[in-house]
Amino acid sequence: MERRLPSGISPLDEILGGGFRYGAVSLIYGEATTGKTTLAISSLVKHLEDDPWAKAYYIDSDNKLSTRRLTQITQDPEVLERLLIWRSLNFPEQGRTIESLPDLLPNGNIPVVVDSITGPYRLETGSSAKTFRANKELNRQLGFLSETAKIRDSAILVTGQVHSILDRDPPEVEPVAQRLLGYWSDTILKLETTSIQGVRQAILEKPGEEQRSCRFKLG
Repeated sequence: MERRLPSGISPLDEILGGGFRYGAVSLIYGEATTGKTTLAISSLVKHLEDDPWAKAYYIDSDNKLSTRRLTQITQDPEVLERLLIWRSLNFPEQGRTIESLPDLLPNGNIPVVVDSITGPYRLETGSSAKTFRANKELNRQLGFLSETAKIRDSAILVTGQVHSILDRDPPEVEPVAQRLLGYWSDTILKLETTSIQGVRQAILEKPGEEQRSCRFKLG
């Protein structure tokens, strides 16, 4: 059986087949306030709470992670001593941090979150030449993450920002750098807000021929 990283949210873990896969890259994307960061952190905290010897790594590329949010998610602040956090100041630094992961993952029991993989990337795009270079570097980083996940048997979660597609009726959103993220991600999970306060909808877009969805509440 494939090992999984549970999110701790029962309906979500059900459509994920038990959680996010080890040995694979999983993408969580959605608009702001849909709960991408909260879901990613909750998965790491669940891992740390279940195993008193476990560690987890978090790459804060958006520089938005707060201590308050961390302590809200866990009832035992001591587990956070085993959560190692990096803050990448720019896109190249994000790449160097990702390159350091293989040396930090001696076995297959350490999950990693990159939040968000496309935050610094967006700042590097612009002209055709700049966008081409940024795409090339993002492709390299995602390929490195994919290889690291397989070699170290690690569960790697990346969050992604979105942009609107206004020429569709009704307007839709898709991940920034959708083609690259779609290629390298083994699991793709889209989060949406609902009309009920605090309730989110999760849509499993990959894997599977048919999309599966569920609703859950963020406390």
